[in-house]
Amino acid sequence: MTALRRLARWLRDGAAYLKHRFSKGAEHMKLGGYGEDLAVNALIAEGYRIVERNARIYKREVDIIATDGQTLVFIEVKARKDHSYGKPLEAVTPKRRARIRKAAELYVMKNRMKNAPVRFDVVCVDFAGGDAPEVEVVKNAF
Repeated sequence: MTALRRLARWLRDGAAYLKHRFSKGAEHMKLGGYGEDLAVNALIAEGYRIVERNARIYKREVDIIATDGQTLVFIEVKARKDHSYGKPLEAVTPKRRARIRKAAELYVMKNRMKNAPVRFDVVCVDFAGGDAPEVEVVKNAF
């Protein structure tokens, strides 16, 4: 990653922090929103193109829909401030996976995307490590 890209990501992450630090709302909602902003920044840095955030598809929600090359990627973001409820990736249960798969199926049908390659990723944002949150993109998570 070039120095200019690192600087741009640092500035975006700082802006996301300030936005959520001073916004009103429940603490877990602020953490989730901040985690999603950090996830978007990490995905852009890896070359993804964000199509939609918090997409609602027939009463189902997908955190981020993006493209990675020709592949349509449905992304679940999990943020944790500590590990008392487990690590972020452990929170994507089989039931949650089924809901995301169904939402993806409905999205593809609604937008008439025949034979579109689809992938499911998870972005884990871990605030438990100290000052700087750790962001990990897990490709083909399920």
